[in-house]
Amino acid sequence: MDADAGPYQWLIVPLSFVVFRPLQRPAVMLHRFGFFELDEGARSLTLRGAAQKMQPRVFDLLVYLVRNAGRVVPKNELMDALWPNLTVTEASLQRAVSLARAALAAGGLEHAIRSYVRHGYRFAIDEPSLGAAVPSFDASDSNRARALELARVKDWHGAAMVFERLDAEGQLCAADIEVWALAVECQGRPAAAIPVLTRALAAHVAEGKPNLAARVAVTIAKLEFERSAPAAASGWMARAEALLGNTDDPRTSAYLLWMKARQAIFAGNAAEALDLALQSHRAAVDCGDSGLIALTLVYMGFYNISLGHIEKGVSQQNHAAAIALSSNVDPVLGSLVYCNILWSCRTYPDWSRARQWSEGFDSWCAASYAVVPGTCDLHRAEILGAQRDLNSALVAIDQALPKLSEEESWSIGDGYRVRGDVHAMIGDLDEARKDYAAAYAAGWDAEPGSAVLLAETGKVDMALAALDGVLDGTSWYHVQRRGILLAHKARIAAMGGHRDIAAKALDELTAQSARWTQPAVHALMNEARYLLASEAEAMPFLMLARQLWTSSGIEYHAARVRLELARLLAKAGNTAAAQIEIAAAERIATRIGSQRLRKLAADLQPKLISRPQRPSLTASGKQTTAGARE
Repeated sequence: MDADAGPYQWLIVPLSFVVFRPLQRPAVMLHRFGFFELDEGARSLTLRGAAQKMQPRVFDLLVYLVRNAGRVVPKNELMDALWPNLTVTEASLQRAVSLARAALAAGGLEHAIRSYVRHGYRFAIDEPSLGAAVPSFDASDSNRARALELARVKDWHGAAMVFERLDAEGQLCAADIEVWALAVECQGRPAAAIPVLTRALAAHVAEGKPNLAARVAVTIAKLEFERSAPAAASGWMARAEALLGNTDDPRTSAYLLWMKARQAIFAGNAAEALDLALQSHRAAVDCGDSGLIALTLVYMGFYNISLGHIEKGVSQQNHAAAIALSSNVDPVLGSLVYCNILWSCRTYPDWSRARQWSEGFDSWCAASYAVVPGTCDLHRAEILGAQRDLNSALVAIDQALPKLSEEESWSIGDGYRVRGDVHAMIGDLDEARKDYAAAYAAGWDAEPGSAVLLAETGKVDMALAALDGVLDGTSWYHVQRRGILLAHKARIAAMGGHRDIAAKALDELTAQSARWTQPAVHALMNEARYLLASEAEAMPFLMLARQLWTSSGIEYHAARVRLELARLLAKAGNTAAAQIEIAAAERIATRIGSQRLRKLAADLQPKLISRPQRPSLTASGKQTTAGARE
């Protein structure tokens, strides 16, 4: 075994790797999946060393999908990349995909390119069947070989049982104990992995490998950090630095600097975190470890997003995910990459991007873990709640909360906040308030959901005070969410007639328009402008808000705005257009399971009174007939 291999990396043979050139020259990418090798520099695809014939455009398609592995790439994006400055139909893209699949069929990977109706295509090399993780070890002892084979096929429970029996017989080396710890963590028991990792650290020291012991100390620090034990995490980080000393080990240095960056962002020091992340990424590139390259790159993207460098940060995160997925990294490292991206999507909120990554994340977690971690359930719950199915979201969050309370208590408050939002959208407002109170009790905040409920019951001043309390925060979590919180503040202030407060919030968002580009933020801004506008000028703002919520796929809020638009149309006497909006809202309410929206729609029906019709504007901007304004 390579003494310098990263945590658990000895267990697998990577399916892809990145060859980094000097910074002034473009990187040349070489990807391996199954028995194929895709060489971008040589523009060749080989199968077991034999060149495969491929049309240039088909080769470019395969390269693009592999680079974005795990993400559903929209059809328009693919056509723009493959046929720049040309107008082509979807038929051209479908033919290229068909030819790419035919080429991959020679190696048994014809199903690697997945189709998603109305969305696009995904290169599914995150599926375990598309590349065996082959162990490389000298295992003359059959029991040890059995344990490692079980770990290789991700039978984490079986592997842990065999390792525990071998440990009782005194047959495990430090590397074996690390794999044992991985097996325990992948059963959804990260806290239980800590004593096993402590044993691995001691074994590495006894074997004369303090640099590997330092790497294990960083892993323990990570687990303690995620259990809301920052003091313990700091202690293990100090232990790691002492063990590493002046040893020239880029892998361990990259890993240690990555964790120091996490500690810096937790304290609200985004600039310091970015600097540490840059250092960690350089060290990862120096050692050529694709898993560490992905890990450090995704966090660089996260810190850039936190500092307002949105386009750069998103690009770094997408690149990191493609590297991680095409390198068949261990489950823990891979989940860190995936979770970081989905956390960013949820927090800002960028629901369109979240949707593109979430399906691959779900299948990857199911294939990698014996028990899916609570944070994975939490991500899925909020995405489901925002876009698809409120009842399924409630199931997912109820699965997540017990795991979070036991293993990842730092995010338990966020779990209660998400459940409160789901309950509020369903219509169970008492349960929503209980969850928001639990989030605050856990040391988190429950905004903007709690403030919205307060405002809707006439407590606008209390709602604004709650939002201001969060906006005054300086931690990483507060910095990230400032845009969505300000947008809610503008809307709530406008609801309560606080025009100056609403205008000030809108001015700050407008001044930083490059930072807050998400459709959800702009939808709320337009709702605020609708409330501030005169009756004659209000409708276009509400129409734009409806369009923005719809385009971002946030069905609950799209339906909520449709109902407000229906009320406005009914007041103007345009009952036909109002009925259309109500019918659309009712369909959404039924599909996502929102009793609250259905009740709001039912309450509007009696207000739709027929009257003589005259030309007017519908919610789509077209002329129809309507009665005189009231």
